[in-house]
Amino acid sequence: MMGEGMAEKLQSDFRQKLESAPFIAILRGVRHGEVVEIAEALVSTGISIIEITVDSPDPYITMETLALRISEQVMICAGNVLTAEQAIDAANAGSRVIFSPNFNASVIEASKNKKALSAPGIFTVTEAVAAIDAGADALRIFPADNFSTNGLHALRTVLPEDTIYLPTGGLTAHKVKSWMAAGAVGFGLGTSIYTPGTTADEVLDRAKVFTQILARDDA
Repeated sequence: MMGEGMAEKLQSDFRQKLESAPFIAILRGVRHGEVVEIAEALVSTGISIIEITVDSPDPYITMETLALRISEQVMICAGNVLTAEQAIDAANAGSRVIFSPNFNASVIEASKNKKALSAPGIFTVTEAVAAIDAGADALRIFPADNFSTNGLHALRTVLPEDTIYLPTGGLTAHKVKSWMAAGAVGFGLGTSIYTPGTTADEVLDRAKVFTQILARDDA
């Protein structure tokens, strides 16, 4: 298991990055030869949490590439993790947060044993409570386009006050503020900013659509 001090530091770093820019860039299908340029484009917009899904080509090489080239600027994450073995491989490749589309206690345990945070996907109160009880550090509400902000309000009444909620799936920029008002802490952005073949310049432009929504509020 992760030492208490180390776990708190990683959780604090994760929260700070979400507070700075509450977006997780999901790069499904990205290749290791292009990932650094894309990551640098994201960082220039303020987005520093980058998720490589394990169904991408050579995902662990891609994670290792980020870890070697740009780890001081980004928090590397693994996505679509379905098994404990995938969680272990991702953590060994440098991922600090393990995202899953579902709740699987063995994935949470493996992630924590490898000193990584675990953020399983949940859709019901039963799944959410079970995930928290199993040690989840955050909850990925997935698929968010089939959920609702009223549902998040209700979820918050039965879970710990400091729970991190991360709606993911089908999100558009105009929905961000309503989700944040309901209690969302961050958002997983997938095809809205990246699909295989998207250039770094295109990723930059798409990411700015989201970050500028919040920048207008801060102005």
